[in-house]
Amino acid sequence: MNSRLALVCTVAATLSFLIIGLYTTSNQMVALGQDNATAPKNETSSMAMMNANMTSEGKIPSLSTPGEKTFYVFTTEIEGVDEGKLKVAGDVFSLKTLVANKGDKVTIHFYNVDPVKDERHSLTIGDPYAVNIDLGYAESGNATFTADNVGVFQFYCKYHQPVMEGQLVVLP
Repeated sequence: MNSRLALVCTVAATLSFLIIGLYTTSNQMVALGQDNATAPKNETSSMAMMNANMTSEGKIPSLSTPGEKTFYVFTTEIEGVDEGKLKVAGDVFSLKTLVANKGDKVTIHFYNVDPVKDERHSLTIGDPYAVNIDLGYAESGNATFTADNVGVFQFYCKYHQPVMEGQLVVLP
C-alpha cells in the first residue's frame, strides 16, 4: 500500500510540475529544468527570462497539444476520516475540476488506488458526454471524447455520492 501511495504522490507531483511549467521560488522565475544556481539574481533578468519563455502573443506556452486535453484522475482516501461517525465516505477525486475548450479532444485517465480490495469506484459524466469508467481494486481505465457542448457538467462516483464528485467545465 505504501508503494502505491508513493507512486500516486510521485505522479501527482510530476503532473503538477509539468502543468505549471515554471517553478517559482524566492520571487524569481526559474525556467523548467533550470536549477537555482543558474537562476537570475535580479528582477530585470527574471523579467527577461519570463519574456523569452512567452509566445509572440504574450502568453506562456501550453505544455499540451492545441485542441487536446489530457487529465489524470485518481481515487484517494482522506486520512483519518471516521466514516461511521460522519456517515459519509472519506473518498475524493484527486482533481475536482477539469477544464477544456469547446472542440478539444478530451482524454481522462482514471485510476482506482483505493487500498480496500472490494471497493469499486467510477468516474461518471452524464449526457451529453456519457462517460462511465467503472473500476475495481487497482484497475485503471480511459475515456476520450470531443468537448462539443459548452457548460459545466458534473462528474461523480456512482458508488460514493454525494461526497465524491467534481465538474467538467467546457469553455466557448
